[in-house]
Amino acid sequence: MRICVKKNGDVLAACDEGLVGKKFEEDELVLDIRKSFYLDKIIDGRELSRMLTEADNINLVGEQTINIAKRDKLVNNVGRIKGIPYAIIFRL
Repeated sequence: MRICVKKNGDVLAACDEGLVGKKFEEDELVLDIRKSFYLDKIIDGRELSRMLTEADNINLVGEQTINIAKRDKLVNNVGRIKGIPYAIIFRL
């Protein structure tokens, strides 16, 4: 499993590798998975788990990425646009 990530300060963006560069639209909702936002490096699930514990603002897209966050009990509310799961986590 390969996950694309980009960390900028306390913001972590992560998505399944196969989704980078794609755009999904459903009614007025848009999920635009830009390389500039999601792709700095490619990691595995274990590394993503570690990074999730260190971030305060997290943006996740894709089945594999979301499943890691669910397994780590960080997310239970997941939205979908054109069937693609996404979640946003804010820690205060």
